Amino acid sequence: MNLGPVQVNRGGRFEYFLWLGIWNTNQTASVADRRDGFDSIILFINGEPLALDLNGWTPSAIGASESVYPQPVPSSLEAYYRVTADQIRLIANADDIQLRTTGVRPRTFESWDDQAAARESFRYFLSNVVY
Repeated sequence: MNLGPVQVNRGGRFEYFLWLGIWNTNQTASVADRRDGFDSIILFINGEPLALDLNGWTPSAIGASESVYPQPVPSSLEAYYRVTADQIRLIANADDIQLRTTGVRPRTFESWDDQAAARESFRYFLSNVVY
């Protein structure tokens, strides 16, 4: 799974979203199975929960005409969650982030890559994009 911040400019009014690239190694899982539990998620930012509801599964859900980020793998799905600039700051400054899905079979995801590099990308977004 991959996370990334998104800013949408609606005639000078800015909205923010969290993009989620959802993928797994089970290539035979149906789209419904891969989406299961992602209608709402809980981010645990340094242990504190932040509940987010799905805004949509396609770039058009946020007013974009194409994907904001490249697909991590060909079978990945996209999900978009509305957030605030302050919530992006929380993510950027977090020492630890976990994501838990909801639904019948909740799953928990933790970063197995370099969280410091990911936080730096969020900080770059904040310093160069957020107004």
